[in-house]
Amino acid sequence: MKWQLDNFTDKDIVFVGRGQGRSASGVETFLKKHAKVKSFQAVDKQTNDVPLDFLKQYDASRTKFIKNEAIPGSEMPVPYITTMQLFFELQQQIGATTIGITGTKGKSTTASLTAHVLRATGKDVYLAGNIGASPFTFLDTADKDSIFVLELSSYQLSDLKRSPQISACINLYNDHTDWHGSLKSYWEAKHNIMRFANENDLFVYNPAFHELVEWAKSATCQTVAINPEDSLDLSKAQLFGDHNRLNALVVRELVRPFHVTDQQFKDALVSFTPLRHRMQFVATKSSRTYIDDAIGMTPESTLASMAAVQEKYGPIGCLLLGGQDRNYDFGPLMTAVVAAKIPALVLFPNTANKMTDAMPSEYKPVILRAKTMLEAVQFASTQAPHGTVVLLSTAAPSYSIWKDFEEKGEQFHTAVANLP
Repeated sequence: MKWQLDNFTDKDIVFVGRGQGRSASGVETFLKKHAKVKSFQAVDKQTNDVPLDFLKQYDASRTKFIKNEAIPGSEMPVPYITTMQLFFELQQQIGATTIGITGTKGKSTTASLTAHVLRATGKDVYLAGNIGASPFTFLDTADKDSIFVLELSSYQLSDLKRSPQISACINLYNDHTDWHGSLKSYWEAKHNIMRFANENDLFVYNPAFHELVEWAKSATCQTVAINPEDSLDLSKAQLFGDHNRLNALVVRELVRPFHVTDQQFKDALVSFTPLRHRMQFVATKSSRTYIDDAIGMTPESTLASMAAVQEKYGPIGCLLLGGQDRNYDFGPLMTAVVAAKIPALVLFPNTANKMTDAMPSEYKPVILRAKTMLEAVQFASTQAPHGTVVLLSTAAPSYSIWKDFEEKGEQFHTAVANLP
């Protein structure tokens, strides 16, 4: 394939990102292989207080700036292209199909299940995007029959000017307002998943969310609403919980254009292995069951996890909560905690005070304010009654202690493994 990359010929490429990792390496490898670039330099902005005005010192006539999703476009003092925008331009050159999936919670599971179903029916599928794989690493092996399934975050969507041919928004909650500036801006970034779709494209959504209904009303593309009341048999699947039923209903609509039969969908649903740190069974020790839902970083996701875990495994004896403070409302979560009669809680910084303030005065659990996962798990192993569940689902982002939810979850696994 001869890629049309004339805009990069004889240019110095400056990649601007924060912790660029795979995002930079995928673009760098691809451009060095296919474009006649003069140089490639990655500029890593690790802190919020470092302005990017120094980018103006580059000769604009000889420099092409690429921004990754970690930096808001408003901070860029020079013209730029994003990694995802560049990918969509290249994908169009080969005529491959893109399926884009967004939402506040459940994106990774929904994208992974979509890719799994399509692969199970013999399709050439590449899973990439916010899930951790650069789509650029797959472009050279893709063709017009290939399907890119992309998990797209609000950061990646915020300045995107092209929508996937098939897209879905599975839910909308309060999140990332610190980055976007407001809840409205956050939701508007998500809107880009289908804002630029044409009449041949398709948007799938859950009509339980009013904002998504409004998007569908003004859409140019075709739209399909799932029926949130539809039953779906998960009894033989490893996925469980009502939120995963809703995710699977979205997937069922996403794969219909590829002539996937209902039976093929059901078979693939059963063979799907859920992702790590998402309501993952870790171990049963001393008749206590340990469940890792480290991805549960909003009150809504923890509420969903609590409901699913109680239905499948039984009562929760200890819940591990807390993390970075993003001004979430913990009232409904604490109401559910009280209703579940959870006898012990672990509270990590920096939301411990807000969580205790949201507790009714009559609720008197045993509480540990922990700073390490080791002490949290050791506490849970003695305070959770026998026959109950110890659930890690913090209802707040991980960054107060951990670098990401994966590190948090891995520490939970290690601490549980070290229990007698």
